[in-house]
Amino acid sequence: MEIYLAPMEGVTGHIVRNAFAHNFGGLDKYFTPFVPTAMRMSKKIKRDLDPANNKDVCLVPQIIPNTAEEVPQMLEQMKGLGYTEVNINLGCPSGTVTSKKRGSGMLLYPDELDRMLDGIYSSADMPLSVKTRIGFHSPDEWPVILDVYKKYPMCEFIIHPRVRDEMYSGFPHLDAYALAEEAFADSPVPLCYNGDIWKLSDYHERAAMFPHTDRFMIGRGLLARPDLAAQIKGLPVPDLRAQLRAFCDEIYDGYRTIFSSEKDAVWHMKEIWANLSKSFEDSGSLVKKLLKAQTPVEYNIYLNKIFDSLELTER
Repeated sequence: MEIYLAPMEGVTGHIVRNAFAHNFGGLDKYFTPFVPTAMRMSKKIKRDLDPANNKDVCLVPQIIPNTAEEVPQMLEQMKGLGYTEVNINLGCPSGTVTSKKRGSGMLLYPDELDRMLDGIYSSADMPLSVKTRIGFHSPDEWPVILDVYKKYPMCEFIIHPRVRDEMYSGFPHLDAYALAEEAFADSPVPLCYNGDIWKLSDYHERAAMFPHTDRFMIGRGLLARPDLAAQIKGLPVPDLRAQLRAFCDEIYDGYRTIFSSEKDAVWHMKEIWANLSKSFEDSGSLVKKLLKAQTPVEYNIYLNKIFDSLELTER
């Protein structure tokens, strides 16, 4: 059984990845938020990909092409940094991305998707995985898209069974994932399920439903309960409260090193707490105050109150 941390733009950078690795076990692989197609990487992207900043994680860079011609140059950059696997993003639902036929925007054009993947896999000299949604407007698009994917030697196929229009709302289309399991039953390509695993019972439900899947990618559920992968693997977490606090402190201290002001670090911690609040019972009032904090002093006051006064949610 393998558990992966999903890529989340603006959230799961190297500071958060390292905080998971240092404070909680159970994660087998981490994926970067997508790297934009560019001849030169920005300083921010270089910092996030720098192997020196990812010593304790098994990291897979993610790219987001819309033509095969873009990919060789990007793969060369990744190989130059020492990476041996790359993930192709065909799932991002952001409007600024999809309008350029990137991410899940490419799913509207199965013929172009086919041509792009043919060009990519015919020349790639390293393992390439794919992360996808099941369509743009409707799950009815999935069978045609799935027929395209079946042609290619993906080293791993990660499926989030929602369409782009659903963003992250509603419930995953589990029947669409089951269709993929059936389609790939005789294929050497391993499947990975992604979508709405918030707690241990969700994992057990999906694992029982999809017996041929032994890889699960979790995003928001891990940010809500950072110990979830350890739970799934049966690893001990001796003092969960202390480890959650160490996790938060490591992220905050890391943000203070890369942002120009402590106020920026506080602002970025609000993205963490929007999910992490689910680790505490009756957290609404205190977390709301923390999310309104403007200064490090205010942030730490409410952070201490949360850890000192609130019970942890049942695991």
